[in-house]
Amino acid sequence: MDATVIRRYLQPSPALRWHPWAPLVAGLLLLGFVFYLGARFGFHAGSRFTSDLMMGAGSDVFTRHQMAETRPAQAMLHEAGKLDAAVRFFDVQARREPGLLERWQDRAESIAFFHGRSIRAPDRQWTVKLAEFRLAEYSPANPRWNATATWCDEMRRYARSERDLLREYQSIADDYTKVLGRTVRPQDVAPAVPGWKCSF
Repeated sequence: MDATVIRRYLQPSPALRWHPWAPLVAGLLLLGFVFYLGARFGFHAGSRFTSDLMMGAGSDVFTRHQMAETRPAQAMLHEAGKLDAAVRFFDVQARREPGLLERWQDRAESIAFFHGRSIRAPDRQWTVKLAEFRLAEYSPANPRWNATATWCDEMRRYARSERDLLREYQSIADDYTKVLGRTVRPQDVAPAVPGWKCSF
């Protein structure tokens, strides 16, 4: 295509002149528009993912109810495991140092969607409450925890090798120790299996 045609298309009248900064301003507007569309698309994709999680939460309640009737030890450990995951997530996030780009992204998201509030960092106070709740309700401190003593029997048809529960729960106890600032032993969070070992 002839350059003269392009110039005539961009500048149809000799009296009409483009400002020298017009391409720069147009480019910035286009970039902002693309960024806005991308951010909205990402936010709505996240919202749809959250909706899927809500459906998963309902399924989780159903599964817990089914397990309570047939495998009470596994049902109780299922609930305790949710609390363990929250405490572990906090510990991992607290030790992780976000990069510069990630901090910028967090700042932009907090301004665009959450009225200036960052949602990247988990809430320490809430995590401590969850940890204290776990140790009060899902541990040997609560008589209901004795239901987990039959865990090995319930798992007999799924497992094939010996399980050392104190060793398996050591990392979970370490997470609670870091979050609460006091020593939590594996015995405080592991199932109440006699000797904390399963032989299948």
